[in-house]
Amino acid sequence: MTSQEKHQYWSSLIEQQKQSGISITQFCVEQNISYQTFYTWAKKLRVQSGPQRLQPILVTDAHVESENVVTLVLTNGLRAQLPLHLSTSQIQHWVAALT
Repeated sequence: MTSQEKHQYWSSLIEQQKQSGISITQFCVEQNISYQTFYTWAKKLRVQSGPQRLQPILVTDAHVESENVVTLVLTNGLRAQLPLHLSTSQIQHWVAALT
């Protein structure tokens, strides 16, 4: 496996764990992977991702089209309507994708 493939593999596993809603320990048991290796890769990928950029977000209900969504309006003009049931990590993922 190439270095790039390893990065993709571990990035995918780390994201799967975040989305799973279960503890890292339980996820590692279920996936039959080493807990220490998981943390090593999580740290490595976090360091390589570089500093996080902060982007102000305005949450508004002025144009509510549905009671089941929240609208995020970024200062750069982008708007996103997200389902209310999203977890914090899923919302962070969308914000990161939009900025």
